[in-house]
Amino acid sequence: MKKKAPLRFTPAAATLVLGAGALALVAAIVSSPSPAFQASLQGLKLWWQIVFPALLPFLVLSEILTAYGFIHALGTWLEPLMKRLFKLPGVGGWVLAMGMTTGFPGGAQAAKQLYDQGDLSGPDAGKLAALSHFCNPMLILVVIATGLMHEPAAGYVVLAVHWLAGLLAYLLIGHRGAGKDAASQAAEKPDEGKNKPSMLRRSLHAAKAAHAKDGRGFGRLLGDSVTNAVQTLMMVGGYIIIFAVVIQIAGRFLPPGLPSYWLSGAFEVHLGTNDASTAAFAAERLQWSVISALLGFSGISALLQSMSVLRKAGMRWFPFALVRLLHGALAFAAAWLVWPLVRYFPKNADHAFLGSEAIPSDWNAYFSLWKAVPQLLQWQGALLAAMIACSLLFKLLHPSRKHTG
Repeated sequence: MKKKAPLRFTPAAATLVLGAGALALVAAIVSSPSPAFQASLQGLKLWWQIVFPALLPFLVLSEILTAYGFIHALGTWLEPLMKRLFKLPGVGGWVLAMGMTTGFPGGAQAAKQLYDQGDLSGPDAGKLAALSHFCNPMLILVVIATGLMHEPAAGYVVLAVHWLAGLLAYLLIGHRGAGKDAASQAAEKPDEGKNKPSMLRRSLHAAKAAHAKDGRGFGRLLGDSVTNAVQTLMMVGGYIIIFAVVIQIAGRFLPPGLPSYWLSGAFEVHLGTNDASTAAFAAERLQWSVISALLGFSGISALLQSMSVLRKAGMRWFPFALVRLLHGALAFAAAWLVWPLVRYFPKNADHAFLGSEAIPSDWNAYFSLWKAVPQLLQWQGALLAAMIACSLLFKLLHPSRKHTG
């Protein structure tokens, strides 16, 4: 007896479904243009006031540092940590730091740059994007904790939970996959010989080789970096605006009694956390746990942003989405468990992330977040220093095996 062939979603069927969805969206916008316009305006403000200033300097800086070989030199120092803990090439350390300190899709964009240069294989680029997919600390500490919830102390707890839950989710299921290809094997060759160069010499050689391979002058590199960064951010803005409209339209059909933050959080994390901050909860602990879960999942919009950046690398959507779902679940559980720690933080302390300046409480008042760039750079430097220290500790505790002939 012949087995029936499994049903497959053919490209023609996908085109038909997407076309029908686009037609329904246009019909809904035409039927009620005013609410759709207000929703798109809200998405535009969100992108321009928060996402654009938070990401632009770092996307430009990332491409310049990659072209000049700094990332490859740093990867030499981070190699023990990345290879032994996350099973990824050492250059991925910079990508992880980018994702943790700048937010999505900064990690995916940094992975794409290394993939385009041939320093990452397609599977490794996808895994690295899953590992480095985090929300911007500015969103958690400034916008949500201080501006919306008026609880700066809780922001630091949620940020720590967000980072640790994301790393744990990747370690549990994200690093699994098929066998490594030639590019990955070349990046993971064991050190041979007793007279191998020192780590400092190897890092300088890696930087020189990467810069020679890129070959662009500073003027052209700067122009390319700005162009690519703005192009990426325009794509991100388009996603945010269109999903703001989708959330507004889908909200018309929301069943009575279902909290609005579940719908908005499933599509767009900024709008979802905003709704969760104004919703009525039985306990503050539950409210922060829900916000932590929404931040961990990050929303369909954020998933599509990262996957669109790495489309050419053949990034698989199912493993990436699975890691995000697990990230959200772990973040909810961890926030619930560690919530009692919040009472040990001073309630009215100055906000260390942006200094002691007054922070507005209106969601639409965040127009001056460019001033946070120096603080974000400090955070990024501190995180890289901590990662290098951990990497050196890994190397001391687990020295590489010598291969004798």
